[in-house]
Amino acid sequence: MPSISNPERQIIENLITRLKQVSENTLLGYSATGQEQDLDLPAILVQLESINEEQRQGPKAKYRMAFNISAVAKTNKDTTFTLLELTRSIRELFTQEKRFTPEARNISFSETQFDIAPSNAHLSFAGCSL
Repeated sequence: MPSISNPERQIIENLITRLKQVSENTLLGYSATGQEQDLDLPAILVQLESINEEQRQGPKAKYRMAFNISAVAKTNKDTTFTLLELTRSIRELFTQEKRFTPEARNISFSETQFDIAPSNAHLSFAGCSL
């Protein structure tokens, strides 16, 4: 059983809790493939991409965690605006003065990539790395 004091686990749990402020339908460990038939939309899908050790001093270490965050919506005439609103809300959550968790020192976002499906009823995505 994982330790509750594990800082990586704390960051992930706090990240999901924070993202649920944008959409209660936030799922961890899902890829944005569009294959999930039972996915309630709109949704936010989060994948842990990597953990890299940046610096070490004895038992203390500084790590960089990278996450892929995807906003997902069914394609319709308002899809672009739906995805823009979701991604704007996600960015706003993490650009406030206060840290979202003490374990996370610095936060940065990559450019947001949009993949709008060409026909209605398919899934469209907006993805970025955190």
